[in-house]
Amino acid sequence: MAEKQEYSDAKTDLEYKGGNASLASTLSVSDTPDAKLRALGEKNPHYEHDLTWTAEEEKQIVRIFDYKVLSWIGVMFFFLQLDRGNMANALTDNLMLDLNMDLNSVTLGSTVFILCFCIFEIPSNVVIRRIGAHRWIPFLMFLWGISTACQMFIKDRASFLICRAFVGVFEAGYIPGIAIYLTTYYKRAEMALRLSIFWSTLAIANSCAGVMAYFILHMRGIAGLAGWKWLFLIEGLATALVGVLSFFILPEGPTATKGYLRFSGYLTERQELIAVTRLIRDDPSKSDPSKQVVPKEDVWRALTSPKVWPNILIGFFGLLPSTPIGSFGPLILKLLGFDALKTNLLIIPGYILSLLVMMLVSYSSDKFNERAFHGAAATFYYAVCVAVLALLPQDASKTSLYIALIFAMGGNVCWHPVNAAWIAENTAPVGKRTIALAMYIISVNITSIVGANVFRAKDAPRFFTGMWIIFGSLVITFFLFIFQRFYLIHLNKKRARITKDWTEVEWKHYNDTTKDVGDDRLDFVYTH
Repeated sequence: MAEKQEYSDAKTDLEYKGGNASLASTLSVSDTPDAKLRALGEKNPHYEHDLTWTAEEEKQIVRIFDYKVLSWIGVMFFFLQLDRGNMANALTDNLMLDLNMDLNSVTLGSTVFILCFCIFEIPSNVVIRRIGAHRWIPFLMFLWGISTACQMFIKDRASFLICRAFVGVFEAGYIPGIAIYLTTYYKRAEMALRLSIFWSTLAIANSCAGVMAYFILHMRGIAGLAGWKWLFLIEGLATALVGVLSFFILPEGPTATKGYLRFSGYLTERQELIAVTRLIRDDPSKSDPSKQVVPKEDVWRALTSPKVWPNILIGFFGLLPSTPIGSFGPLILKLLGFDALKTNLLIIPGYILSLLVMMLVSYSSDKFNERAFHGAAATFYYAVCVAVLALLPQDASKTSLYIALIFAMGGNVCWHPVNAAWIAENTAPVGKRTIALAMYIISVNITSIVGANVFRAKDAPRFFTGMWIIFGSLVITFFLFIFQRFYLIHLNKKRARITKDWTEVEWKHYNDTTKDVGDDRLDFVYTH
């Protein structure tokens, strides 16, 4: 039986914390932490300052969120990835020949998709707090599902580009919106693993997509339609259906789980109080339950924050290889001489390995409460695999090239959840955090524009030039992780030196006069 642990006041919570940032990182010290927490918590009607609970009760609540909320979010992300990745599968079914296009036209389509995605990313997340992720995201999902299905009607290059644009517009906002949505259920120390579970759906979807594509593409000729037309139609309509169901399954938050397909709800009244109180004790910035559009000031703070940009650049350079290696994986195998349709099955081990590596990195990062070195180590593994793939001789066997490609795919997105969690826990208030995560997802997707142009048709099938380009991007990523760690350590030490000898009067003067907000305050401690 688990040892009983009581959580009764702010002092106790300071001792029972996740991450290397304490509760004091978001509170001033002119009054006692307990008094400040009480004042902040009272903004939320579901917060009870003197509430106590056992460790087992808290674990049970987290398990409920995992099974009831996170699992459905995984289902939604599964279909998102099907719709984003089915273009790679469609290319193996002579889509280019049917539309009289070349690889460069497909690359342009990817660029149009990403540009539309990035342009609408921040606007989508500016309003998401007002409308609510539980309504906005299902609405977007229904629309991008319909747009995906409409790709069955494309007849030429122009209609192809138009459809890719609409899919990009409606998919914008989903991932950072979900990341913010999850912070309303989980504490900071729980986020990296949950984001890893969330992104693990990526590998599962890619693996299943290959199997599904293998069978669906064999429908070529039925009703006079090409296999890739059936692929877009079936997966798009399935996504739209999941979007409709999500309207009735996703709760607004821990205290609003009753009704619709949630029936009698997920939590008891006591569990709701615990769920809210534990979050506010972990991060008092979550105490404000009001719905509002993200203030313009928070948008500007996120865009101009020097603490955010290293993580943004990590996303750009570190995930640049994911498009050429991941998206063009089946096509690379086809060009190497493997059976066209079977390439969708042969690529599955790479996605499975990617899932295992990502889960291992995220679990270890949470367990040891460390971000930078885990990201750097994972990047090093990825870089070595890419170098091996590039260094294999021109006359290397298909089998050796295939094995090298699978191991390289294992490094795809392996530190992605860790970096996203790192941004979320180091950025406050909530509005700034929302925009910072949107910026991160934009950076990740902009890499797809560059990545889609790394492998050019004239360099097929080995793409030596492209391999060395992505190797260089991983080297940059490695050093960015190290830089960000020591930069944040420097900021923490600098703030500690400034405030070390401050008296209560000096703290009160700072609190009364400062314009610093959130993580810009001198009492905010960064994790690293």
